[in-house]
Amino acid sequence: MSATDAVAAADTRARRRAAEVADAMDDIAKMDAHGREHGGIDRTGVDRIKERLLELAALEELFPVEDFPPPGGGRGSANYRLFQQDDGSLALYVQSVGDGTSAPPHEHTTWAVIVGMRGQELNRFYDRCAGEGEPHAVRDEMVECGTGVAMLGQDVHSIHIEGASTNFHCYGLAMEHMTGRRYWNAAAGEWRIFSDVTNIVEARLGHRAGVVA
Repeated sequence: MSATDAVAAADTRARRRAAEVADAMDDIAKMDAHGREHGGIDRTGVDRIKERLLELAALEELFPVEDFPPPGGGRGSANYRLFQQDDGSLALYVQSVGDGTSAPPHEHTTWAVIVGMRGQELNRFYDRCAGEGEPHAVRDEMVECGTGVAMLGQDVHSIHIEGASTNFHCYGLAMEHMTGRRYWNAAAGEWRIFSDVTNIVEARLGHRAGVVA
């Protein structure tokens, strides 16, 4: 394929991807709004969101690793923003990991859904809400192609990734608006506040690409 053909193919893929993401997030926004109208989204609601995201993830040709490369310089992740409502109340990211990463037990303060595309992401769930003493693991769930996990705002989980992975992360609140959320610091034996997010990459069609937070 010539360089010109490659650019044209990437442009076509980006436009198809944007359309499919818009359709999926329109459906999810309606599910989210329905939950808000009835006192808050429940487990059934987040499970429905997970099923819709699994349909989107099945279009794997629209989310190749070359469009969502992992960060360089060792371990860590990049969160490519594919969708965000203007008020920050709903957002979708592709999380790309190149050589493993982890996150300690933490809350989101909003609902969260993770769906796998490539690689494996072990999610470990705990018995306590953030701030209620030392958390103890109660179960593990592996997120990989064809699977996902759905959480409510008070749920606590940790993430453990070995090797490369690519996943959807969808939240009822954009990452930069999740202020004050807590994580368990095992060394100190206490809950602490997460620092600001620093690994968001703009990937929405029509927006200037690059690291934004």
